[in-house]
Amino acid sequence: ADGCTGTRIVGCEIADLGAGGIRVDGANADCPKSLRTGNSIITDNHIPHGGQVFMSAVGVFLKDTYGNKVMHNHIHNLYYSGISCGWVWGYTDSVSKDNHLEKNLIHDLGFGLLSDMGGIYTLGPQPGTRICGNVIYNVERASYGGWGVYLDEGSSHIIVEDNICYSLSSQGFHQHYGRENIVRNNIFALNREG
Repeated sequence: ADGCTGTRIVGCEIADLGAGGIRVDGANADCPKSLRTGNSIITDNHIPHGGQVFMSAVGVFLKDTYGNKVMHNHIHNLYYSGISCGWVWGYTDSVSKDNHLEKNLIHDLGFGLLSDMGGIYTLGPQPGTRICGNVIYNVERASYGGWGVYLDEGSSHIIVEDNICYSLSSQGFHQHYGRENIVRNNIFALNREG
């Protein structure tokens, strides 16, 4: 929570969950810097079968936090997004920056019950954030938005690179509105709407 830095969550089995698996949530940009949260290491965890009570829960949720490394996790069988990062709408000042979401395996999400989701979902400006080398498949939405990598409102200054996103109900990549993002060398294939 507020003011925590350097937390390590490594090699855990976090399963059969009422809500999400891991939440890193600190003070927002209007609060003193001493209350900001960041530099967590979240690696080599297995997070299956979440959202059993609160279906909109996320496997790894990063809100108002910076400098985190979310890598080599296996996230699957949730009803909403696998990893979510940011949570500032539009271009408002954000604490979120320099987060590395890399080489995660994310699959079997949504199951047609919710909409507006992604294997990896971002919101707001996040300079230095990287979404790289992830494999995402089988994201099934109810009525719209079952994407692989989903840069939602105001997502900016993010690099999306070397990801493989396939067998999705929508597209491999979706940008709502945002700016100065780099999307390169990804494979988006065999998706129903793109």
